[in-house]
Amino acid sequence: MIETLHEMSLRLQALLDDDPEEAIRQAQQLDLSSPQRFNLMAVQAAIFVDGGGLTNQPHVVDDGIAILRELFKDFPVGNVAYNLANGLVTAVGQPRFDIPEWLEDQERTAEQRAEARKLYWRAIHDVKDAEHQTQAWTNLANQLSRSFRLGEAHDARIAALKVDPRNGVAAFGAVRDLMWLFQQGGCSDLTRVEAIHLAKIAKQDPQKLVAYAGALAAREIMRLADELGEPPTRSHHTDPFIQWVEQERLTLSPAVELVDPQLGKIDWLMLPGIRERDPSAAASPPPIFAMFNVLKSDFILARDLAWRALEEDGWPSTGRFADTLDFATYGPNRSALVLAHRTALDLLDKVAVTANHYFGLGLQPSKVYFGKIWREQRGGGSGPRPLLSTVRAAIEAGARALYGLVELADDYETEGAILRSQKDLRNAGTHRFVVLHDIGDGANSRKAPEVEHRSLDEYTVEVLGALRVARSAIQTLAFAVAQYERQLDWNTLGFTGTLIVPDHDQIRGRDEGTRLGGSDR
Repeated sequence: MIETLHEMSLRLQALLDDDPEEAIRQAQQLDLSSPQRFNLMAVQAAIFVDGGGLTNQPHVVDDGIAILRELFKDFPVGNVAYNLANGLVTAVGQPRFDIPEWLEDQERTAEQRAEARKLYWRAIHDVKDAEHQTQAWTNLANQLSRSFRLGEAHDARIAALKVDPRNGVAAFGAVRDLMWLFQQGGCSDLTRVEAIHLAKIAKQDPQKLVAYAGALAAREIMRLADELGEPPTRSHHTDPFIQWVEQERLTLSPAVELVDPQLGKIDWLMLPGIRERDPSAAASPPPIFAMFNVLKSDFILARDLAWRALEEDGWPSTGRFADTLDFATYGPNRSALVLAHRTALDLLDKVAVTANHYFGLGLQPSKVYFGKIWREQRGGGSGPRPLLSTVRAAIEAGARALYGLVELADDYETEGAILRSQKDLRNAGTHRFVVLHDIGDGANSRKAPEVEHRSLDEYTVEVLGALRVARSAIQTLAFAVAQYERQLDWNTLGFTGTLIVPDHDQIRGRDEGTRLGGSDR
């Protein structure tokens, strides 16, 4: 009986669990001169990548990657992109957070990991089947998490769960990161509550868990999920704005978490105590507190603009507009949506200015741009440029989360990277004209280089994505500062005085307030 291609693929995949060396040997013997050449190449590459990883044979993994590159050149489609990304991730290996060389390892693998992120992004938007799409989101999330891009990783895992609500691997990845953040301190109890909710999802379909993660990992996930127990019940939100903010994950809190209306304020992310750099300074909080307040204020405004823009009666209709006969829609609500997008992404430069000031990166504030501050600016060459010595020093001094901003900037600045389209769209909204269409995307509109035509629905998705990017950047900055200050505390002997930084509303008599941070002297 002749074995079909599908049957052979299943047999070799099963053999990987029992005897990966034999699976590799049999894959090497496949006849690639047959009419099934390209399909056989895909099978062979998969066995080389997985088997090489299992047997710790980097050269076998590299052979699989080479085959996948050849396939992707001829068939640049989502499924091949997904497999190639998996190959690159296997070649890079798992990060070791417990070693001093962590930063060197991140930089050594930066180019491969950036390519893998682009390929996963391609797969997410190209593949049609839910299984590959949810796994691409999950694998992208894992890559973001390894660089302390925890907010973005959480967003990716939620996206994976929207595609497949029973994706236990995505759910448990979110559990792991949320519990780690909870253990760092500063989070509310709702961080743990959300982790428990996600843990319940993780264990509801053991068979799918095995299919996505393997039997060994599935058992460990089930064990840890059981330890967290059952989630508490919570009432639904009655305020549509709060409901929207929670659903779109747009709160400024230490972790991407649920919203507790009892807190009074949904944007309660604060800086930790800041050790004073200038002993001769007057008894007032360091400037970083003012900077962080403005970051939060601008984010809250951008989010409010987006919310009001999505409401048809958000602004009075006082203007008359010529109909351009292409289903374009005009008015202050559309301009507010474009402004929300611009305001959100403009925050990235302010995040960079704040980091430059706090970590002493040494650049003139007027010369700071988020996409370019972190690395040496040298002409020519390809691949990531070396980190600035001051950026490297800050990360090595304890602020590992700062690397998350470095990598986010790489994805925002580099041509073809996963966030570059956001930058290009922000530039169009700032320097040219973005016209939104509630029917179609303006493909039949009269063209002009000054005008960018977009579908209203698709542009709204981009705005929400920009808000999440800004939220993540602010969260990552705050976490990097907390890590740095914690290391300073460990390295400092003796006593320090403390200046209380009170709640702004308390000082203005608008709220009882609480102690939100400190300036150590």
